[in-house]
Amino acid sequence: MSESKRIVEFERLNTLGKAVFFGGAIAKLAAGAIDRVLQRAADIYVDAERAFKQGMDPDIEDAKILAEDTRLEE
Repeated sequence: MSESKRIVEFERLNTLGKAVFFGGAIAKLAAGAIDRVLQRAADIYVDAERAFKQGMDPDIEDAKILAEDTRLEE
């Protein structure tokens, strides 16, 4: 599907044409915003996964409880 760029003279459009023009512009802006949000979420996911895998060290043992504080149970 070829996307041709047409120059639209807004002043010459009728009411329906102006509504379609604005609807298309809003849809294009919304699609761009959604695309940016999804791309950013994917980047955050990849960065978090990379950081998690780099932080794994087989020489470090799991956390151990050294002492418990029972004052909170009262």
